[in-house]
Amino acid sequence: MGAGYKLITLADARPGQVLSDVLLDRVGQVLLPKGAVLSEGNLAALERHGVAMLPVVMDKLEAPDPALVRERLERLFRHPAGEHDSTARARLRRYVEQYRLGSEAAP
Repeated sequence: MGAGYKLITLADARPGQVLSDVLLDRVGQVLLPKGAVLSEGNLAALERHGVAMLPVVMDKLEAPDPALVRERLERLFRHPAGEHDSTARARLRRYVEQYRLGSEAAP
């Protein structure tokens, strides 16, 4: 997989990080373009504009925690399926689980 992004708080942002998307203010004006390298000045200006979160580029995507993925899927698929859709429901759950865990294997 290529580089991804992570949404971080302005307090966690550090100079040298790169924006993964264009950053807009509350009325849609461009504050910083996609690919902008953050500086101390940028961060101070973003604070004055009331920016709370920033999408920054990550070098690699963090692997999801399989236990958390399965716990979330248990909640999503918690309602018992009727007999007529149990096969489709089980197949959908397998596809979603494989997608979220990044599995390449076909169900």
